[in-house]
Order: sequence, then C-alpha cells, then structure tokens
Amino acid sequence: MDKILLFLICFIIVYLVYYLVIVSRKKGLEAFKQGKQLLFFKNAYNLDIQHLNYKKFANSLALVNAFIIAFTVTAIEFFDSYIVKLLVGFVILIPLILICYYILGKVYKKKEGK
Repeated sequence: MDKILLFLICFIIVYLVYYLVIVSRKKGLEAFKQGKQLLFFKNAYNLDIQHLNYKKFANSLALVNAFIIAFTVTAIEFFDSYIVKLLVGFVILIPLILICYYILGKVYKKKEGK
C-alpha cells in the first residue's frame, strides 16, 4: 500500500510541476515548441507539427513523463543499496521511456491521419 501511495504522490507532483511550468504558461508552451522533445517526436514518428495541438500534446507528454518518473521511483524503492537502486533505475528508465514515447508517437500519428 505504501508503494501505491508513493507512486500516486510522485505522479501528481511531477505532473503538476510539468503542467504549471510548461502547459499552462504561454512562455513555457512557446519554449516547448522549440524544444528537443517535440523535435524528437517530429523526427522519430514523422509527426506533422504544423497541425499539432501543442497544448494537448504537451499535456499528454506531461502525463507520460509523470508516469515514467513515478514508476521508476516506485520500482527502485524495493531495493536498499544505492548502487542497486541506481542500476535498476537506469535499467527501468531507458526501456520505459522508449516504450511510452513509442506509444504516444503512434497515438498522435494515428490521430494525424484522421
């Protein structure tokens, strides 16, 4: 039960920070349009960013990033050693980013076709 609570708290904190800094601020959204994450999705999944609703995409990306970070933090809490936590964190983090970004990219590519 403690791990679920840790996941939820971490998810909410990360999402709220991302939302308040990027999604809700006009200046943050403009910086997002010029950022590396959007460029990654454009190049990797051939998204047409001209027709993209930046606010919705930034919000979706905030949810995905919050999930990735919260899941990783929760997973490393099962271990005691800092070295093991660091190794497990990297082993979980990299595939999780690739999988979640792949799913998000495909979802937005499918929406683009409609």
